[in-house]
Amino acid sequence: LPKVPLILLSVTVHRGFAMLRGALPATLVLFLTQPLGADDLRVPGLSPDAPALDLPACDNTRDQNNCARVRACVGRDGLWIDGQARGWNAGTLAAQRSDGVVCAGTWSADQGPFGSGTARFECQDGSNGRVIYYSQDSLTGTAIARGIDSHGRAIRAWTGQNVLRFLGDGDVNAARLPCTDAAIPIS
Repeated sequence: LPKVPLILLSVTVHRGFAMLRGALPATLVLFLTQPLGADDLRVPGLSPDAPALDLPACDNTRDQNNCARVRACVGRDGLWIDGQARGWNAGTLAAQRSDGVVCAGTWSADQGPFGSGTARFECQDGSNGRVIYYSQDSLTGTAIARGIDSHGRAIRAWTGQNVLRFLGDGDVNAARLPCTDAAIPIS
């Protein structure tokens, strides 16, 4: 299996967010050179034909063995990603899209514009993508990212120790991915 990237940002990046807000669209255009597109996609674990990716336990150790959950939306048709980012300041990502396709890559903190984090990934179906982690929710430690895949679909991603609490407005049991007009329940 290839390993997919995920990037965790430091508080320094979060504090610089106000400065990034105006420059972010231009930064993404310069950094992400893949074209956009649209496909219908499904959800891992919820779609009958999408087997779950068998990943080891994900523990936050705050060292090179660190692991953080990764959740992402790909496009606006309900396709989403569930995975893990491993490492500290840089590492690997292993994930599965809701349509059952496995993806993997690398991530690195402080390697993008204005000290933002970056991630690159490739999937078994030949698609690939890039994201920039540009903000962090200080209450939950969740890094927030945007990017694009090789089909031109927008990617919105979230990662961190408390990503489910962030996506559930404080309640892990209410966590939802905003990948379509109707949010997708996750656990």
